[in-house]
This record gives sequence, C-alpha cells and structure tokens, in this order.
Amino acid sequence: MSTLHVENLKGLTSGGNANKIIVPSGQELRAAGHVVQVQQYYDATTAHVTTTSTSFVASGITKSITPKYSDSLIIIQSNISMAYAVNWFTAQMYLNGSAMSGSNVYHVGYIDNAHNAYGPLIMQAQHQCTSTSALNFEVYYKSQGSTAYITHENASAALTLWEIAQ
Repeated sequence: MSTLHVENLKGLTSGGNANKIIVPSGQELRAAGHVVQVQQYYDATTAHVTTTSTSFVASGITKSITPKYSDSLIIIQSNISMAYAVNWFTAQMYLNGSAMSGSNVYHVGYIDNAHNAYGPLIMQAQHQCTSTSALNFEVYYKSQGSTAYITHENASAALTLWEIAQ
C-alpha cells in the first residue's frame, strides 16, 4: 500500500468538471464523522391519525435505513409539529417493531390535555450499528383510552435518519 501526503486537493479550473474533485466509481471516500447517507419520511400536511389504544400502536411515521457500514452511528430525529390529546398520551421510538433500546414511554413525548393539549413532539436519539441489516424506525404511541392524535390535521411530521461513519 502506498500513501499520498498532500496539504490541498484542487480540481482543474476548466473543462466539464471544473473545480470538482471526483472520487471514481467503485471507489469511496470514508472519514470518521462524515455523513454516509440520509433517509427521511416527511409529510407537510398531515391528516388526523388517532388511537384510543392503551397499548403502543404504530403511527405510520416510519423510515428505514440500510447502513453501508456495520460500525456506523445512526442519528435519529423525529419532529411532529402538532399533536393533541382528549386526555393524555405518550409516544416512543421503536426499532424493527420493538421499543428502541434505551428509550422509555416518554422518549418521543407526552401530551396531557390538562397542561398542553396541543403541542409538538420532538425527539433525538442515536443507534450504534452492529451489522448492515436494514433498520426500521417508527414512532409508536398509546393513550389512556380516550382519543389521542399523534398528528393533527394540517400539521407536519418528519423522521430523519443519518448514517455517520465512525
């Protein structure tokens, strides 16, 4: 193996790829901390999505990512601009159909009509990969038995997943 030591890389100033540094097909540039890929679920104008279940149910706010590297870090961000509860509900992040390790029943948020009937639900978390198998993240929620709105009509919802090289 040979090593090239340089202080600067600079693309040619003319031609079809002027001022670009191109990594050829079949090659990759990998550096700790760089973004490998981003996947996002986004709904700019949500419908009412409700439950009266006292057990956690899937919200439909879901996104999958297949890590390129088995040691990557997945950064997870969820943002629901407006949720509502007739009484109260909690929300939690699930990974591959089970509660995400290290999360709790308030992981994504809590809405209580007596204190904050309408409110956003915002969550950030991390998942350390151990393989390149697909990962499916989804917001789950449950109520105490009355109607809970994980998304209010005409609000927005996003679930964004970043794979970060380690």
